[in-house]
Amino acid sequence: MQEPTVTGPKGAIVPRSAEAIAEAAARRGVVLPAACREGVAQNMALLEAHLWSMRGYEASDRTGGEGA
Repeated sequence: MQEPTVTGPKGAIVPRSAEAIAEAAARRGVVLPAACREGVAQNMALLEAHLWSMRGYEASDRTGGEGA
């Protein structure tokens, strides 16, 4: 199944890469300490998984059958 673009009510896409997270934080004036970056990335992955789930997709739909 092809992965649709996951967007929020204002068209926001969930940032996942370190660069995308840093850019999103900077746009909002948020400073992410180095010690927090890994945890933020893990939380963004969890939030994205919840978005997929709420839209009716299973983990295997997102990963080509490999599960979460």
